[in-house]
Amino acid sequence: MNLETFLAENLKNYFYIMHLSYNGRERERLWKYAKEEELIGLDHPGKVYDDWKELRSEIIRDKRLPPIWIKQFDTICYQMKKGDIVVILEGWHSWLGIAEVTDDCHNYRPDINNKNNPRGFFDHIRNVRWRVAHEYGKQPGLPNHVIGFNNTLYRVEKGTNRWKLLATISW
Repeated sequence: MNLETFLAENLKNYFYIMHLSYNGRERERLWKYAKEEELIGLDHPGKVYDDWKELRSEIIRDKRLPPIWIKQFDTICYQMKKGDIVVILEGWHSWLGIAEVTDDCHNYRPDINNKNNPRGFFDHIRNVRWRVAHEYGKQPGLPNHVIGFNNTLYRVEKGTNRWKLLATISW
């Protein structure tokens, strides 16, 4: 099956792409946690230290985060819905898994975002069900490289360049 067929069967004309890392670091550990716990997540240590719903207006007022980060938090907290599809990328060249969001709202979990916890993770999370989840180090390459995707989370609409680059992912 390929991603485009999977999305059509699920009546989706969009999907999300996501990196799970701290600026490219700790990808393997974070992927293993995400896979085991069936989660995806986002945080921005030091700048977002509470539930996004509580901090959003303050962060915008104080210009604490650039607009791209505000959009990413809004996406994971408000835009994503139950049944949405998320493709987890490993850099620009390979993909780790495909998840289906299993709830209608995000959860703020500061208990799992703990640097002293070797299993720590991001604190703004979404519960997912893995439709495809590869073992780290054995993930397939992308049919086309997604050069320039340096952010954490992005919505890909049907017909866009990123759709054309990624819709042929097969498993």
